[in-house]
Amino acid sequence: MAQSSTAAAAAGALYSVLLRILSFSLSQLTIRFVDPTTLGKASIRLELICSTTVLFLGREGFRLSLMRVADSANDDNKHLKSSRVNNVAWLSVPTSLFLTLIALGFHMHTYRGQVSAGEKDELDDYRLAGILYCVATAIEIISEPCMIVCLRTIDVKTRAKAEAFASIGKAMSCVLLLSFHDRKHHASSFGLAQCVYAIILTIVLYVEKRGCLEWPVMIGSGPMSLFTKIKTSFDLSVLRLSILFSTQSIFKHVLTEGDRIVLTALVGTYDSGVYAMASSYGGMASRLIFQPLEENGRLLFSNQHASIIQAKEEKREVGQLVDNLEWTYCVLVKFVLYIGFIFAVFGSNYTSVLLRLLAGERWGSNKEASTALSAFCIYTALMALNGMTEAFVYGVAESGLEVGSLAVAHGLIGIVFYVTAPLLVYNGSDYGIGGTVGLVMANGLCMALRSIYSLHFASSHFAKYRNSMKESNESTRVGKRLPALDFMRKLLPRTPILVVFIVSYNLMNRSRIWFCNEGRIAHPPLLSTEIASHIGVGITCFIVTGTLVYFLEKDFGRSLRAMVSRSSGDKAKVE
Repeated sequence: MAQSSTAAAAAGALYSVLLRILSFSLSQLTIRFVDPTTLGKASIRLELICSTTVLFLGREGFRLSLMRVADSANDDNKHLKSSRVNNVAWLSVPTSLFLTLIALGFHMHTYRGQVSAGEKDELDDYRLAGILYCVATAIEIISEPCMIVCLRTIDVKTRAKAEAFASIGKAMSCVLLLSFHDRKHHASSFGLAQCVYAIILTIVLYVEKRGCLEWPVMIGSGPMSLFTKIKTSFDLSVLRLSILFSTQSIFKHVLTEGDRIVLTALVGTYDSGVYAMASSYGGMASRLIFQPLEENGRLLFSNQHASIIQAKEEKREVGQLVDNLEWTYCVLVKFVLYIGFIFAVFGSNYTSVLLRLLAGERWGSNKEASTALSAFCIYTALMALNGMTEAFVYGVAESGLEVGSLAVAHGLIGIVFYVTAPLLVYNGSDYGIGGTVGLVMANGLCMALRSIYSLHFASSHFAKYRNSMKESNESTRVGKRLPALDFMRKLLPRTPILVVFIVSYNLMNRSRIWFCNEGRIAHPPLLSTEIASHIGVGITCFIVTGTLVYFLEKDFGRSLRAMVSRSSGDKAKVE
């Protein structure tokens, strides 16, 4: 089971990365066709209110709870249990449709206040865009039962194909609409492209999963009270866990989307557009690399933990299963940390060059945009750590108390964000960190706090199993390193490598200042000796760092190869 789930997770990550690269390449063309104001409206306010919030709150709790349901071959009522669990899965559709109606009503009530008085064409365009976003959300949520089937069966190939084709269709339609429409219809072009995404996603999922999709059925006959019908037709334990996770997801969403909430409430549409541009490029690593790894890692953690629970119920030895889960956790967390360090150290010093290549000279010479993108690159390392460690929490949380504790932690961290973000946005400019950079810093602080909680949860989780399996011998603990410190040592790169990362960052930062800002030519052309020299410094630092990693992290390299080898059925020895 562990080998098959590892293979599925690795395949899912690969499919997602390769196909989303094409989608991302197409979607970035839209930035060349829109002004910051339009980009701020579509990418910040409308996506937040009419799409992201509804979809996340309407399906996240169901996904998290249903992925934890393990089929049991010894269950005499397996078919009945499966029908009840399937009915719970279908509840995500009416729940999300109800939230969509609320979002539509809110948009129709507030859209006039987002457009300058007298701009009738702009007002009509913005109103239509919001309606289209809500329509797209309603279409997309219809495919949720198929998506849940993919998640529960670890059919990552179908999911990756559906999302990739939908993303590509959205990007191509958006580019075409922006190319042929005049400026009066730019916002609605984004909304129509979102509808294309939802339609393609839904069609692909239903075509691929129509053979194994179960429709909801009412169980039982005769007159029954409402509570009896619910008890008979739905798996109450799964339904209860769905409600708990859905409640917790409110706190997670408020924290995760805090930047867009702050922008919508405090910042104008132009600044929001600049932030949206920086977020689009800065979130490239998240969308193409970390999000697929996190989602498949969550599936892998949940699957391996379900094996541990099943072994405990059957009174079998769980020591090796727990060791495998801890090994998987350490390898994946360390892997995403290395990727995060690469973006933070190397990417943050080459944002101006990246913007000139992808978005044109106008954006590349915009100091505010390149500075905000540099901050996003550093933020990426914290986002990588939080994504994978939090995926573990969602995958193995065993009780309502653990889920509730996570909700409390997210709530407290949310308070920290909503206190620090306005302060850094408004007052941070006095110290050179205001505006969008201040908002990114507030996000980074919260990501660090969330990661600390998730790391503590994982350390305590494995310590709980170790203590339960270890013989009670207090003398063996004397003089040993604390388990938490030893646990952290497994996750972080070796000290010499961390030192080289720090030195490389400082060298490239000085190179950027000298060759690109304070040298003979301020903001030199892309094809110039100054830019070439700056890139040469980065290549040199990357080669030196990579060589050191190769020689000092051979054990980690073998662990990665062992994890990949499971996809071909090899039995890797885990030590």
